[in-house]
Amino acid sequence: MQPISIDLSRSYQREVYYQILVIGAGGTGGIVIQQLCQMLSMFEISAKLIIAEPDIYEEKNRNNQLCLAKDVGKNKADVLAKRYRAAYQLDIATYTGGYVEDTKTIDTLFQLNYERIPYNYRIVPILISCVDNNYSRKIFHEYFNTAQTLLYFDVGNENVILPKDHRNRPIESWTKEELEEYKDSGFTGQMVCGFKSDWKILSEPIGTLYPDILEDNDEIAPSQLSCQELAASNPQRLITNRYSAISVITVLNEIFETKSLSTHRILYHAKRGYMKSEPILG
Repeated sequence: MQPISIDLSRSYQREVYYQILVIGAGGTGGIVIQQLCQMLSMFEISAKLIIAEPDIYEEKNRNNQLCLAKDVGKNKADVLAKRYRAAYQLDIATYTGGYVEDTKTIDTLFQLNYERIPYNYRIVPILISCVDNNYSRKIFHEYFNTAQTLLYFDVGNENVILPKDHRNRPIESWTKEELEEYKDSGFTGQMVCGFKSDWKILSEPIGTLYPDILEDNDEIAPSQLSCQELAASNPQRLITNRYSAISVITVLNEIFETKSLSTHRILYHAKRGYMKSEPILG
């Protein structure tokens, strides 16, 4: 098989209206949303953006998310939607009623605004997953399998390895092994772009590339985790979140600017400063 570039303008043969659903507006999702909004404005893309995120900003989020002092205590999706709606005059909606934990909710969110889309436009849904857990990935994989047409981005990065009692024990008292694990972890990640057009899979989603995701029965639904468990479940590095976001934006830039898609997967290592892309094969 050879690397290919999918000509989206030829595939759709009509003006495209993108229904974009970003699930997760935290460390990675917030950056994706900011850069995506700027890109939609710059390229004058016809689109509606829906941000799904039930969590509120906490004081600690000012360190690694796009959170200002005045945002603390407010819902993340509402803050970002208000900010970039005003900055770029975009059509942005939010879903803050809970975590997205079933395909019906995804389908409902993609139906928003349909009656306002010109009849001569081809509607292309884009699902961008910025929630790094396999419970959600299994739901998104199920939705991909049932969708007629879908661009599905999944981005995830390695968590930082910390001692279980790190909150109560200063770093000066960590063992040599604990320090090494901390310094060497949390820098890698991957982005996978699955693409399905008129029932035909042209680029496999992450669940096909990493089948162990679909076999993971230990993951608990985000809604079933306590606040303490949620806070401790995914310690991540600021720089790695930036790499995660840029991997998604790299592919979206190709789609919006050149109306083509050629990248299937991007691997990155934030500490070593590199990204490696793998093409779609056909």
